[in-house]
Amino acid sequence: MSLTNSGSIDSAVAASLAEYDGNRNLGDLQEAGDLAARYDGELLTDPVEAHARGAQRLANWAAIFARFKRDLDPAFDPEEPPLIRIAPPGPEGQKYMPGVDPKFVKDPVLREKYIEAIAKNRELIRAYSFLSKLNDLHEVILEKAEDSVADAVESLGLEPEEIVAILQSADLRPSDQQALIAAANREAN
Repeated sequence: MSLTNSGSIDSAVAASLAEYDGNRNLGDLQEAGDLAARYDGELLTDPVEAHARGAQRLANWAAIFARFKRDLDPAFDPEEPPLIRIAPPGPEGQKYMPGVDPKFVKDPVLREKYIEAIAKNRELIRAYSFLSKLNDLHEVILEKAEDSVADAVESLGLEPEEIVAILQSADLRPSDQQALIAAANREAN
């Protein structure tokens, strides 16, 4: 298969990323990572085709890691989950056990604040769950991408300096950029 668009994202990877963008289903992001690595280890005899495949591989990874930069909150700490049960807010709320059914809160103003606090906490739990799973997926995909970038040097003959330039121009989290650059340079050493 000859590649004519050097540095353009593979259509299958782009389709999976579009699905993820539309529904935030982590399975679609996982699939994009799997697709981005599907040619790892491939040896191409034509240097032009090998270079194009390598440039496309980097474009794929840059597009995937741009989603992590966009969606993974830098302040997220998986070691700090939200409370499962909260107490009604305010000094009057201390009369109740955390997680008490709002119907047992006699004061209507306090009850309403408690219902709002429960709704807010449910949203925090939902966001924590998504970010926790996204963070775990990030680690899996980063390891795969590091191997894939190193393979682009080894199997496809991309120069580490070219990879560095491409990655530095991509919109990535600094830690991802550094990890992928280190992967490109490990094959050069």
